[in-house]
Amino acid sequence: MRMEIEVEVISKEIIKPSSPTPNHLHHHQLSFLDQLAPHAYMQFIYFYSSDGDGTKTFTQISDILKTSLSKVLTHYYPLAGRVKHNLVVHCSDQGVPFFEAKVKSQLLSDVITNPLLSESDQNRFLPFKTAEATEIPLGVQLSVFDCGGFAIGVCISHRIADALSCFMFVNNWAAIAKNCSNIFVCPDFSAASVFPPRNVEGYLGVSIITKRKAIITRRFVFDGAKVEALRSRYQESMEFSKTHKRPSRVEALSAFLWNIFLSSRPREPLETTQTLYTAVCIMDLRSRCDPPVSQHAFGNYYRAATATPTSVNGEERHRLVRQAIEEIKKIDNSYMRRFQEGYQEHLDFMRKRMERAAIGELVTLTFSSLCRFPMYDADFGWGKPAWVSQAAMGIANQIVFMDTKNGDGIESYFSLTEEDMAKFELHSGFISLLKSPVGGNVKEKSVSRL
Repeated sequence: MRMEIEVEVISKEIIKPSSPTPNHLHHHQLSFLDQLAPHAYMQFIYFYSSDGDGTKTFTQISDILKTSLSKVLTHYYPLAGRVKHNLVVHCSDQGVPFFEAKVKSQLLSDVITNPLLSESDQNRFLPFKTAEATEIPLGVQLSVFDCGGFAIGVCISHRIADALSCFMFVNNWAAIAKNCSNIFVCPDFSAASVFPPRNVEGYLGVSIITKRKAIITRRFVFDGAKVEALRSRYQESMEFSKTHKRPSRVEALSAFLWNIFLSSRPREPLETTQTLYTAVCIMDLRSRCDPPVSQHAFGNYYRAATATPTSVNGEERHRLVRQAIEEIKKIDNSYMRRFQEGYQEHLDFMRKRMERAAIGELVTLTFSSLCRFPMYDADFGWGKPAWVSQAAMGIANQIVFMDTKNGDGIESYFSLTEEDMAKFELHSGFISLLKSPVGGNVKEKSVSRL
């Protein structure tokens, strides 16, 4: 078993944009979707085996990162500002906290081959804790290992950006560090004109960790070939017609995991119970707009497709994939127009769902896919990362999917109660999909108090 990682922060400073932000850009308006986003940090840790040629010192690597961060912030000026009243970002070049740290008595290879997921280990590589969302939109920590490898921990506020926005920012930052201006693409900050901000007073948003209940976060890696076989099984069992597309990897895997999640729920028809069970699939909206929105559109561009089966018995379970696909198809340009026009109806719907969830009348399992996102493109001049890890956000009943680096499988992060987690770890069908047995390198656990 790996020893607890020790990381010592040796310096802290504020990095400001290399050029002052013009006065007319000092107020960045949040969009309606930004206002609905969780008040938490998304956190990603980029691990690099070395600086490429092994000649740069820690100080030189740090200087490259800080200089290029200062330059990229002139384009991503809201990240150097401060969020105010869930409505606006004051962009007066307040700056981004940048921490430097040293990892004691630990090899980078040990971390990669035995992936860390304990909350304490993750926090040591990050400038902020997940649930400690403040008005600061961005924080960075550079941690160096004795072997020469290092980690770049990035915390970005979900209140102003989604995961794709984070990856595109890091990739543009890397392009500047590598002096590759030809691949730099300026961000598009027009989200508030597409989804104008509204009065969301009283909306508390997605629940982040508290101290009531234990939530466990574990990482599992699914074998790519086995997931493809699962897709085929669902396609055959559901008797898809020519009008239905083959279920995607994420759709098939989500349906399979949903069935396990419901395995010990009441066997009677769900409409006769007081509890509503709902599968939630988070969808990126950029490609669903007409015309499509650029990948460099900065902000929160996602909505949820929900599927609610009518019973929990085996006969109904296989229909979830079809139902999810049908719901996902509904999220198109006409849906977006209705959403923009009927925002109050949607806000009321969200409030009621949060109220039902708070008293236990609504149980959701949320699936969020980062597959095919460019998380491994961040080359600062010393090669692409050896591994990119996501830190748990502390949201209960959530499963996040990511591509493995070599594309041979799906890396996933489960945040569940201990009881629900046990259903997966003891399920033979679940175990059979993993790249290696449970208890090997496919999982690590972290316990938060929820």
